[in-house]
Formats: sequence, C-alpha cells, structure tokens
Amino acid sequence: MSPILSILLVAGVAATIYGIYDIYGTMTMWPVSIRKDLRAGLAAKYKNNLDLSARYFQRAWNQARELPIEDFKSQPYLKTTGIGITLAGILESEGKLELAYNTYVETINQLIQARKPLSGQEHMRTVALAYKLGEMAQMLKKPRDEEERWLTMAVETIMKNVMQKPVAIGEIVSLKDSKMEEESKIMVSELQLPMWATNQDIAAPFEALGSFYSRIGKLDFAMPLYLQAVSILIPPAPSTSSADDKCRGAQLMGNISELIMRGNPSQDSLAQAEAWAQKGLEVADKERKGFRKHAICDVAYAVMLYNLAMVREMSGDGKRARELLVQSLNLSQDIGLEEGVSHAKEALAAIDVGKPQFKPVLPGGVKV
Repeated sequence: MSPILSILLVAGVAATIYGIYDIYGTMTMWPVSIRKDLRAGLAAKYKNNLDLSARYFQRAWNQARELPIEDFKSQPYLKTTGIGITLAGILESEGKLELAYNTYVETINQLIQARKPLSGQEHMRTVALAYKLGEMAQMLKKPRDEEERWLTMAVETIMKNVMQKPVAIGEIVSLKDSKMEEESKIMVSELQLPMWATNQDIAAPFEALGSFYSRIGKLDFAMPLYLQAVSILIPPAPSTSSADDKCRGAQLMGNISELIMRGNPSQDSLAQAEAWAQKGLEVADKERKGFRKHAICDVAYAVMLYNLAMVREMSGDGKRARELLVQSLNLSQDIGLEEGVSHAKEALAAIDVGKPQFKPVLPGGVKV
C-alpha cells in the first residue's frame, strides 16, 4: 500500500471514530429514554448501515410519540418531527418511498394534532412537511386531491401563521430575527436534518400549488398563486431580494404569460401576456449580466425568449418570433437546457412549414 493511501485510510478511520465519539457525546437535549436509540441510529447511519439505522430510528420515533410532549421541553414538536423526518429520509435513501411517504404523514400529523400552540419555527416545519408531501404525492402518482391537500395546507399555514405582509424570501416576520434559536441549530446538526426541513422559502408553496392548478386546467386558481409568489420573490421597494429570487420571479412571469395565452386569447390578452413576458425577460437579463453568474437567470432568460416568441407568433409577427426562437435555442444549447433546445427546434420547424406550434416551457419543470 502506498504511503498516500495509508494516510488516507488512517485519516478515514480517525474521522469515523471522531464522528461516532461526537455522536455519543451529544443528544443531551432529548428525553433520556430515547437517547440510546437516537445515538445508535446516527452511528449506524454514519457507517452507511441504513437498514440498521432505520430500525433504531423507528423505535425512537414510536417511543417519542408515546412520551408526554412536555418531556421535550422548548419547541417540542420541532424535536419530535425531527426524529420522524430523519427516519423518513433514511427510508427514502433506501428506495422505500411509500414507507417514507407514510412516515412523513405521521410526522405532519404531530403538528396538525398538536396539543399546545405552535411556535413560528414549528409552523414553518408544517409548511416544509406539507410541501414535501405535495412533491412526493405527485412523484408517487397519488390521487390529485391528495397532492392538492398538502400544497394547500402549506399555503394556508403561511397565510395564517407566517406571512403578515408581502416580504422578501427569508424575511419570515414571525420568526425571531429570521434565525433559528441555538437549541434548534444543535438539533438540526445532531439529527443531520435535510435542508428542506429547515428551509424558510415561503414562495415555493405558492409556486407549487399554482403549477398544480395550471397542470389540471384550473387557471383561475393558478393565477393568484403565481402573482403572490412573484410579489414575495420580487417585493416592492424598499424591500430587496437576491438575484436568484428575482430570476425565479422572472420564470413565474413566464408562467403568468403562458396562462393568459391559453385558449383563444383576444388582442388585449395578448398585450397583457407580452407585457408579462417582456418584464420577465428584462428582470432575467439584468440579473444575468451581474458580476456573479447565476444559472437560474440564464434558464429564466432562455425560457422568457421562448415565451415572448410564442406571443409574437400569436400576434402575427412570425419574423420576430423566429428571431426570438433562434436566440432561445442558442442560449439553451450553451447552458445545456435540453427541454429548451427541443421545444425551440420543434417550434422553428413548425414555423418553417407554415404550421406554427408551440409547447409551453414551464420553468417549474426545469432543473438547474
């Protein structure tokens, strides 16, 4: 064995020993009766023994739900749901998606059936779990009303308990200084919770529920949700938001433009659609020209070029539509946006044979 490999092996063993020692030196905020299983579950997870880890966490989860909620002291539901989320995450990693989904349902029920008022962070945990369940419901092809239920719960929780006025992403008015308390930070670190479980993205549920209604043809329901998401991502002055959030907002302007154009739009509707598409294009263009590169802004710009081409073609301006499609195609090829490339090529070919046909490029389905 080479000296370098020997060093790496020794370092790896040392890191593992340190990691396990660190696990056993922590977990003091948890009730004594479940600490052993939590420690053993984390140790097994650290060694990538997911089946064993799941068994320990399942036992901890079962017992946690039987204990008096007062045993968990401050923000108790943040702690109990943390155990459920960790268990469900392990099951997801094992490919046991149905079991993971059911565990997430059990976990959110802890919050829905809470016997004491929830804190701001616990309300945001409800939002995160409902959003996660909405995503999984679509992935697992659950009934539509199940997906709708979870996404609606996420939006309603934000409206009732978090968002008192339009705010920029991350400015969660009901959370103390928009930061997690020290104990919560320790809990997240100890359980190795996924980022989505602590995310404070309050625009995403509005966007997801809007996309759901757009997908099933309930456009009157989708439109206000998209508008609300845009107002969060691109708030009025003096509030500010990041370049990524502005470009997410630009993508949603494209969604709004596409909704307006469905069916047989009038000239007034086409003018509105073009205004939204043009505004989205301007926002994305401004942000992508900044000093720092933002992949989402390049995607937004390519999509908005396509959407604007769709409007121009429907307005009878085939020449301008073609120019915009070529620009969208070139940028999509440069950034590796396969859906943008295929749609632009199809639209260009259709224009060339005198039968223009556009497929909507909805940013919600684009992976950056």
